[in-house]
Amino acid sequence: MKPELALCALGALDGDMDALLAYTGNAFQPRRNIGGDDDLSPQWPAMWNKVQAVCALPPRLELFASAAGVIPIVYPGSVADFEKLLREIVYKGRDIPPLIEKMGAQFLSGKTLRFIILSGKPYSGVQAAEMGLAETEWLEKSMIIRKHHECAHYYTKRFLGSSRNNLHDELIADFCGLYAAFGTYRAEWFEKFFDIRFGIYTKDLSVTAANVIRTLASAAAKGVEAWSKTEEFTRLDEAGRIEALAGKDLLAYVGDQKTC
Repeated sequence: MKPELALCALGALDGDMDALLAYTGNAFQPRRNIGGDDDLSPQWPAMWNKVQAVCALPPRLELFASAAGVIPIVYPGSVADFEKLLREIVYKGRDIPPLIEKMGAQFLSGKTLRFIILSGKPYSGVQAAEMGLAETEWLEKSMIIRKHHECAHYYTKRFLGSSRNNLHDELIADFCGLYAAFGTYRAEWFEKFFDIRFGIYTKDLSVTAANVIRTLASAAAKGVEAWSKTEEFTRLDEAGRIEALAGKDLLAYVGDQKTC
């Protein structure tokens, strides 16, 4: 189906069409063979010393072997330390997001230095009861989701040339996180999390265009859930799954529901 017809099937208005075509366009590139550079940056020891100096409680460090290579993951000892790291190291006192208390993770990627900071907050602010889990179990699952979510962003940025605040990116990253945490994927979980963060990923769209993206998110999540139960899926490792999801256009999840 042509992109315009797929958007029309989702209820797009003529005035929103250009913005929606831009939003739903696939920004991922064919995988780049950039060679191996899994060694930690020479700048990392100094950064780790700075992280420890900023934190009131001793942070924990994991050198995680992600699908994109080894990356340092910092676990602050408290939510207060997590937010202090964001203020003093990530944003350096400038351009601090107004809702920093709602953030639960941060991926930093420069030319030579990259690392991830994870908080111990419930994922997307969802409470354990909403997931049908005990609080301790949900906090453990939340940490796994966050780790694999941020590592998926690292993979697409490093190998596929893009990492954005966009439905396509979040579909991939949440899929990786949820599958790592639960060993399965359910569309309703993704829709719950995406709905909470919805304003972040549609902030440049009109209300009517944003509603189209909400409908598309539901269709895409259901499509990914169906795919996760196929033989093709079981043959892929995490990197292969990321690349398969990145290679499928968002609008390919739209059925032929109606015409303009």
